[in-house]
Amino acid sequence: MLNRSASRLALLLSLAPLACEAPRTLAPAAARPPVLSWRVASAHLEDIFEQIPSSSIEDFRRDTPDAERVRVNASHGEAGVKDDKAHVYGEPAPATTDLMLRRLGAAEDDVLYDLGSGRGYFLMQALLTTPLRRAVGVELASSRVAVALAARKALEERGLLAGRTLDLREQDMAQADYGDATLVYMDSVFYSDELLRTVAQRLSRAKKLRTIVMIMKGLPPNPWFEVEARERWKMSWSPKFGSEVIFYRRTAAPAG
Repeated sequence: MLNRSASRLALLLSLAPLACEAPRTLAPAAARPPVLSWRVASAHLEDIFEQIPSSSIEDFRRDTPDAERVRVNASHGEAGVKDDKAHVYGEPAPATTDLMLRRLGAAEDDVLYDLGSGRGYFLMQALLTTPLRRAVGVELASSRVAVALAARKALEERGLLAGRTLDLREQDMAQADYGDATLVYMDSVFYSDELLRTVAQRLSRAKKLRTIVMIMKGLPPNPWFEVEARERWKMSWSPKFGSEVIFYRRTAAPAG
């Protein structure tokens, strides 16, 4: 009996130092940076892109590699090959992007897709200036994806993407999966009807998708989406007269 009591006492004494230790707390997760104004966000992005070679809008228009040009044109079908507009590149001015994001009402639980995301500027501004936590870029031109990846790395190094996810995919938008999309943006100025019909059908399967916004050229007639509004906003390529911005909403239950 004495031996058993002694053993129990020894065990209690061995545990006593642990009981006296202050409770350990987990290191706090990295704080999410505050939402920035579009002007501050634009200053960061302009500074970043200035340090990335061949990353300007003019560079993209002037220096599209031949193989890449053929690939992008082919993704638009017969009309794309005929029209040869793979070198066409543009972005809304940051102030216009801000208006668009406000109009979309991008919230923390939204997932924003940019189809033809180029260097990723639109999505980067969206993540920096709204509560949005996740954005996805789909871009077929590998040279543009490379620039976007470099810019994303620079944003991460500045701590500006903490708590946010920017997924950049080198992919044909006609073959992409949009299952988690709630908001979709397309700078669709030169997109062919053939491509847009395929994209509309794929988007119809996104059960949570509520709004699509497009610039200048809208979706061909389809049973899934209808025009909600048409507005005219200033663009970097048309600062005086602006370009039409088209908002779509769902007209039917998600397909499949």
